[in-house]
Amino acid sequence: MKNVITAIRRKKMAEATHTTGTIAKAKWIALGSGGVDSSNNIITPLENNTSLNNEVVRKEYTASRKISDTSYEYIIELEGNELVGTYISELALIDEDGDVIAFSNFLPKGKDETESTYTIEDNY
Repeated sequence: MKNVITAIRRKKMAEATHTTGTIAKAKWIALGSGGVDSSNNIITPLENNTSLNNEVVRKEYTASRKISDTSYEYIIELEGNELVGTYISELALIDEDGDVIAFSNFLPKGKDETESTYTIEDNY
């Protein structure tokens, strides 16, 4: 698994500390099928990326939890009938401004007819 906090997130954190005093909250998780190359090697996400390589769904996160003083985990669930036959290999955490704030790429996970849970950590 390969993860990155985006440059836009770092910029927003710096502005919040210095100028605005606020930062947009995490709101959505997007799932995609473009996290690996044609040889099935995990693509390293770059901090300047602004979108998934091949987004297939975007949903508001359904749960979150504090992992540590510098990390939160965000969770979405897919129903049994959602995205059947799709191979998920990338996730993005997106803030309420619509900016991607974190990426996670991993080996493809095939979606079958069972409920599935996807998580992404936002680490600082």
